[in-house]
Amino acid sequence: MRFALKFLTLILILLTPVGAQFENAQEASIKAVAVTSGDQPTGVVINISVIVTPGEGKVFVSTTPYTEIDMQGSAQLAAITACDMLGVDFTKYNFFYIIEAEAPIVGGPSAGGVMTVATIAALKNLQIRDDVYMTGMIYPDGYIGPVGGLKYKLEAAAKNGAKIFLIPEGQRITYVEEKKVRRVGIISYIDVEYKKLDLVEYGEELGVDVYEVATINEALKFFTGYEIKHPEGQFNIGSYSTILKKLADRMKSSLDEISATNDDAEKLIKKADQYYNEGKYYTATSTYFQAKILKRYEEYKSKIVTAQQFDEEVEKIQNEIDQMKNYLSEEKVGVNSLQIIAAAQERVAEAENLLEDAKNARTDDEALQNLAYAKERVESAKVWLSILPDLKNDYELSKEVLKRRAEFYVTEASSLLIYASSLNGNEYLISEGFESLETAKRLLSEGLYAGAAVMALDSITDASLSIEVTYGKIDDKVEGAREAAMAAISEAEKSLFPVLPAAYFEYAENLDNPYVKLMYYKLSMRLAKLLSLMVSSGEEKELVHSEFNPYTYYTPSSEKSTIEKIVETPGFEGLAAVIAITVAAIAVRRR
Repeated sequence: MRFALKFLTLILILLTPVGAQFENAQEASIKAVAVTSGDQPTGVVINISVIVTPGEGKVFVSTTPYTEIDMQGSAQLAAITACDMLGVDFTKYNFFYIIEAEAPIVGGPSAGGVMTVATIAALKNLQIRDDVYMTGMIYPDGYIGPVGGLKYKLEAAAKNGAKIFLIPEGQRITYVEEKKVRRVGIISYIDVEYKKLDLVEYGEELGVDVYEVATINEALKFFTGYEIKHPEGQFNIGSYSTILKKLADRMKSSLDEISATNDDAEKLIKKADQYYNEGKYYTATSTYFQAKILKRYEEYKSKIVTAQQFDEEVEKIQNEIDQMKNYLSEEKVGVNSLQIIAAAQERVAEAENLLEDAKNARTDDEALQNLAYAKERVESAKVWLSILPDLKNDYELSKEVLKRRAEFYVTEASSLLIYASSLNGNEYLISEGFESLETAKRLLSEGLYAGAAVMALDSITDASLSIEVTYGKIDDKVEGAREAAMAAISEAEKSLFPVLPAAYFEYAENLDNPYVKLMYYKLSMRLAKLLSLMVSSGEEKELVHSEFNPYTYYTPSSEKSTIEKIVETPGFEGLAAVIAITVAAIAVRRR
């Protein structure tokens, strides 16, 4: 009898719709396409169900048949990106992804785009059209990245009733591998050729309209008829001038503490003075800081000539670091002071890393450079702390709330770095991301939660950019990041004074290198969002009916696609991007 009851219970569970098995669940289903594994690849349809419940920021994935580990990374990123785009707090939900394919499929991130669309639909109870299909990986900034197997995926979509097939921007022209066997005597040779294929034209033959899309928001219009309305952020950087001027004044006056100098330092000081006179105070502060490192290095070269003198200076700086950490661990953190305490904790942690680099340096010159940088990193923390009295209307945040937020960002950074590594993102940025992550973990273990959260955000930015900048137009990304940063700062201003995000925004405005600009706009945006979340002031984005008609959507054919251009000049664009990104990443550490 007991066995019969258990069997009946199991049958009832299996017959119950998936979403009904979860309390207060919101569900959406979508179809994706993939390529089967094996010697003869073909397209196959994937059924994806997304269930969202109240929770604590966890992501669960079930796949049938088994797929490679990057499906977990795609799901994690889809959930985070959907929440970021909608302006909802990821940590208040749990996400369940149930993925079913007709056959074993090649592992890859190409379902990331549709998973993000489905997650948005689940969060907002939107109806998804069943005759729209899409392939494309998801980037953390909401852009859609390139994928392979497009011919096979289009064929699978057409076979299963697709009317519209969405592909990543720049992939209208693709190349299909064709193998031909020829016999020479008793020996068989396989010749491989690559045939050019226009997917729009091929789609017409199959009865499917093919469109390129650049972002998730564009894809959402096709799937649901809705788009996410992005607020036009407007804030006046001039309202931060008084406090940022104090920061610049303090950094400038500290230059007089060091008499030693060199030509490069003097050039930077002159440049910083120009920024100062133009009212670009944080840019001036950063440039004075760079000059001060060079002055300190010149001082050390003349004063530190023995191992004993070096060890004494190392011990002196370590004592300063320890004193700062003790102070920062006891200082109460409020909604406004959070950003200042975080900036100080982050800089002290970086000073500790640099001090270790100095001790392990291979040459005297390298040791003194890192020692000078470590010393000035501690001093820059003191400069930031000097403006604490200027922050008004503060109220205390509990350490437990800060701890939970820091833990979440550390986990997110770890997941993104693993995902970026699987996609062969920029190696330098990934390496820097892992270094920042380790520092964030150390700060977390020391109870310096504000610094841990911000250092984890640095790691997230590195991981995101390592894959984002390898595809798409950098100028478009910079402008999009700028608008997102302005909107985030404007939102944060409703309940606090986001001086650190504003400072990074100002710095980005005055940079020439587009990759460094992108980094600082991203940091500015993420910091502003962190501050808003800490006071629960972030508002959900509004969904609006799209006036967009899919059948008038234009996919250009006159210009060569991005992918085609890269094929014609193999390696050149990628190499140029890698060099520029690496230079930018090194520069960004000098802020």
